[in-house]
Amino acid sequence: MIITPYAAARLSWMIAEEPDADELGIRLIMTTTGCGSYTYSIAITEKDESDRELDVSGIRLFYKHTEEDQLAGILIDCDAATNRFSISHSLPLQTDCPHIN
Repeated sequence: MIITPYAAARLSWMIAEEPDADELGIRLIMTTTGCGSYTYSIAITEKDESDRELDVSGIRLFYKHTEEDQLAGILIDCDAATNRFSISHSLPLQTDCPHIN
């Protein structure tokens, strides 16, 4: 997993704005698409008892042990002009999916 420097700075700032910032990190919310691929969103959250923790570019990432394989190859970036995050995976989408034109 890679978090680009600007994305890490933006996430760090967002977490620092919270009153309990020292307890917070991010969690990737993975949703499967109709073709077995994943889409992702970011949640700023506290660590659950069963979570594993990984430091990525100074950001605490919380995840379940069952998600470990899915995290490899993820890139989190942030557009400096819009401050919008993008999350992509190095594995290509399935090309035989009827839902993709």
